[in-house]
Amino acid sequence: MSKSQPKSQMKGLTQFIVDLRNSKDQDEEDKKINLEINNIKTKFNNSNLNGYQRKKYVCKLIYIYLIGNPNLVDFGLKESFQLLQSNIFSEKKLGYIAVATLLDNEKILINGKNQKSKKFTSSKQRLNYILENIHTDLVRDLQSNNEEFNCLAIQFIASVFTINADSDNTIIKESDENSHLWLELVDMVYASVTSPISSPIVKSKASIALKSLLKLYPQVIITNNNWIPRLLKLIDDKDYSTIISSIPLLQFILSLEPQYVKSVMPSIASQLSQIVIEGKCPEPYFYYDSPAPWLIVKLLQLVEQLFLLVDQQGSQVLTIDKLDDNTINQLRQVVAKSIQNASQPIKGLPNRNSQSSILFQAVSLAVFLEASPEAISGAMNALLMLLTSNETNTRYLSLDALIKLTARSNSNYLSSSKDNFDKALNIIMKLLRDKDISVRRKALDLLYTICNFENYNIIISKLLDYFPNADFLLKSELAIKIAVMAEKFATDSTWYVTTMLKLLSIGGGSNSNGVGFMSNEVWERIVQIVVNNESLQKKTCKLLINLLRRPFDQRNVASPSQHQQQQPPPPQALPLSESLIKVAAFVLGEFGDQINDIEDLNVIVQFQLLFDAYFKVSLLTRAMLLSTFLKFLVKFPNESFVPDIVDLFEIETQSIDLEIQTRAYEYLKLVTLQSDFKLAQNVIKPFPAFNNKVENPLMNRLGSVSRIVGVHRSRSLVMAKNIKSKPVSRAIPEEEEEVEEFNTTIENDPFNEKSATAAATTTTTTTTTTNNNNGSHSLKLSPNWYAGYHRMLHFDAGIFYEDQLIKITYRIMKNTNELTIKFTIINNARKNINKDITGFTILNLESLANIQDPNYTLHIQTLPESTIKDKTQMEIYIKVRNIIENNESPVLSMTYMCGGSFNQLNLKFPVLLLKTITPTTLSTFEEFNKRWNQIGQLLGIEQGQFIHKVILTHRYNSSNISRLLSRVGLAIIKTTDDTLNGPIYVASAGILHTQKSNYGVLITIRGTDEIGKELQIVVRCTGGGVAEVICSTLKEIFTGKF
Repeated sequence: MSKSQPKSQMKGLTQFIVDLRNSKDQDEEDKKINLEINNIKTKFNNSNLNGYQRKKYVCKLIYIYLIGNPNLVDFGLKESFQLLQSNIFSEKKLGYIAVATLLDNEKILINGKNQKSKKFTSSKQRLNYILENIHTDLVRDLQSNNEEFNCLAIQFIASVFTINADSDNTIIKESDENSHLWLELVDMVYASVTSPISSPIVKSKASIALKSLLKLYPQVIITNNNWIPRLLKLIDDKDYSTIISSIPLLQFILSLEPQYVKSVMPSIASQLSQIVIEGKCPEPYFYYDSPAPWLIVKLLQLVEQLFLLVDQQGSQVLTIDKLDDNTINQLRQVVAKSIQNASQPIKGLPNRNSQSSILFQAVSLAVFLEASPEAISGAMNALLMLLTSNETNTRYLSLDALIKLTARSNSNYLSSSKDNFDKALNIIMKLLRDKDISVRRKALDLLYTICNFENYNIIISKLLDYFPNADFLLKSELAIKIAVMAEKFATDSTWYVTTMLKLLSIGGGSNSNGVGFMSNEVWERIVQIVVNNESLQKKTCKLLINLLRRPFDQRNVASPSQHQQQQPPPPQALPLSESLIKVAAFVLGEFGDQINDIEDLNVIVQFQLLFDAYFKVSLLTRAMLLSTFLKFLVKFPNESFVPDIVDLFEIETQSIDLEIQTRAYEYLKLVTLQSDFKLAQNVIKPFPAFNNKVENPLMNRLGSVSRIVGVHRSRSLVMAKNIKSKPVSRAIPEEEEEVEEFNTTIENDPFNEKSATAAATTTTTTTTTTNNNNGSHSLKLSPNWYAGYHRMLHFDAGIFYEDQLIKITYRIMKNTNELTIKFTIINNARKNINKDITGFTILNLESLANIQDPNYTLHIQTLPESTIKDKTQMEIYIKVRNIIENNESPVLSMTYMCGGSFNQLNLKFPVLLLKTITPTTLSTFEEFNKRWNQIGQLLGIEQGQFIHKVILTHRYNSSNISRLLSRVGLAIIKTTDDTLNGPIYVASAGILHTQKSNYGVLITIRGTDEIGKELQIVVRCTGGGVAEVICSTLKEIFTGKF
């Protein structure tokens, strides 16, 4: 009997719905509705109406409203508000539902409390109207001791007072008439969130409601910033449902007040550690075998969003150096454990889905935590496994996570080796044929992300092969990405032009509706690059003519064996590519005369090819061709095709297209007013070069991936072997003579008073005008470059760089201020894959010193061989002219081919002032102290001294430090005995050599702890400001950090 009870209670409502559904037509349904409304009006006028009856009739009105009759229920709101005053839960619940439903309309015709009609002009006006009518009921229920009533009021606030605060017109302000009513609601909901006696269910609902109110009235939380610490404590709540509900609230608050971000991070890390690492989780929150996966994902998302948060100046609010070690370690352990869990075999689809969702979020966070290359590699392997999942969502999310991880970490794991790259490429290419277009689009974004100087040729080739079979909706985006990748990574101008014209040739078609596959930006960008590169113009003209000449599709040409058996059908002509014709029209018109001396490519051939295409292309392309023909006529007024051009102009003056008619008329007048075409020649001028500073327009068409991948400003000049390096100013001979003469006076004793004073004056004058170019340098260094850089700081010989294909060793030879670095390039590919390195080229040796009056000069004395079977050598000569700042070290860029793949290395090597140091003649510690005091007296502490405190990862003793300083080139004056228990102390001295002056350097290193892991480096120098440079270099040698 209990099961049938609910049906009997709403029997009239059920029968009404059935009757409406059985209506034969709309008129019959309208009659039944009007009849029922009249009946409800009669019942509402009855003063003896009880709560049950009122509830039943309100339900009928809600149904009538929902099926599309909002204007027929204008009288229902009054009864709905009366239900809100009931103390029966079911009646109050229906009252809130009815009010929320019936007021969800821009036009309200109400015969309720205010007895008036109202049409809203804005969301803010509608929300204020709702608040005015229901405020009293909400306050009453929020103050009630009945928890269920509290929840009803809170749920109403969360669902009805929700906006997208995209404009200030919707946000409540203190000056608004109803601001005090909103403030009262905010205060009461805040109290429900933070009250210690509120149950978890009330806190959870109140958190969501408070977020809605604060988005509507954000000034409240800004004014009452003392609320924020209490609200942040929600993350420490023991109830997981409260934590999950509070995360959107906390995210919103922290976006308004980012200074609190750092304070909440330890709590988030602790919660994650307890669940993921320690496995602490209440039983109700286990999803199969996974502890609270929803909470883990939400918390990881919150951490990622906090790392992405920026302040008003655009600076990152949270960085890893702002977090304590414990928090960092906990977050790293959580990420590592999440990746490990997802990499293991998982039983059951629910468990696999939950672990995969955690993995996707963990890898997005790994980059911000400066995860090790091994951890990044492990995450990528786990994601690659998920790319073969049968679940579309899993494949999509795996691709999205791989894109974020690859882009943010600048990781080259997917392309670090041939095996890794081939494995990843095969999987991604299969996904380009996935049944779901969103997966195909993400696969394309991933290929764009992993593309680099080593693999761009293969990726672009694969995409060009895929292009004809690609979905129409994807072709435009595919063409743009191919164009951007080709421009960004190309090093061979011939390859670039050939590739782009091939893209235009296969992608210049259109669908059945005439919509083109290729956006105009693609062919326009090719034109820009050709115009700005003289070396490409002649080459492009030749390639265009060959492509326009090709009359048949190669796929239709029969093989020799087929000819022997039967005669093949005649090959069919390829459809013309509109984009290719547009490029040909522009380029041949501007630069076709450069190949006029080649018989089968002369201007007559060019004209005939374009003329044949004229009536086969669109009106817009025809207009361009008319301009091209005018240029042909102006440049070659005596050729046989001139009458044909004039006739075409005359014919097209009758064109129905206004643009073509106008051009034809104007061009005809230009060529007929004077028989020698002088007027036309004065009008038609060569096209000027494009502005190189303008952003590549294709970058704006990359889609969502551009917000993830850091896209550098595109270059108008295609990167080729003749790329210009930064100009290196030669030292002025007269200046060199003066410097040498000055140096001879102080060379014998750089520690004497005269030299210290003179050097201080000279150095101060020079360093104040120094301004290197490091700030504008944007060259991306190769992975693992710093290991070799740091080794060169320590040692004068060793391994500079090594990978599977190449190994580079170095030896530094010193002669006061002159350095010679001998690099030996060894072919590792010979023993690994039995291949030679070919086309080895020094692409650039870029100095980051100031262009005007550089602190050092570079010169390659010996170039390496182009083909390396075993090994080859190169020598770089360096002359140190002045004080070198630590951020001025040069970058060596090399390119080479191996096994068909192109490779580029960008390696920085140290050119530092410390490399010119030689031991001094100081023999006693007393003399050391004397010179030490002299520098302090003459230059003062500010100019002559600098101190660094160093915290080491390994223990040092006096012997270790002495050997290190001797290896650098310093003379050891005094050192403590390691066998004694006293603190570390080492005193050393040396002479720095530059072309302009020499400087005496005194260094003391003291241990500030008992175990040798904390040192104080004190440097004094006879040159003002030099001590800081030397001290910073020594610190980097000890710590291995920038």
